[in-house]
Amino acid sequence: MRTIHMCALVSALLLGGCESTAVEDNMGKSLAQMKREQTSNPATLTGSQDQPVEGIDPESATTAIESMRKDSPERAAVKRDIPINVGTQHGGGNQ
Repeated sequence: MRTIHMCALVSALLLGGCESTAVEDNMGKSLAQMKREQTSNPATLTGSQDQPVEGIDPESATTAIESMRKDSPERAAVKRDIPINVGTQHGGGNQ
């Protein structure tokens, strides 16, 4: 009698581990949804993925080029000596 109860208990525990949860049932669906929502041209999701992206957004390219062409200050005007004082530390404490 005890053996039958033990076998039934072990069987129930093992079969209980095979049950899928709601999270497991939806596994991968959130990733697919995220890709759909973040893709500006959904037609690219179904086509061949072996071609690299070519070109650039004209607005962002213009902004990048303009920021590179801006006048930057001369190095001599920006350059400053950095003072490093070694052994001249003053302050409180028992030294």
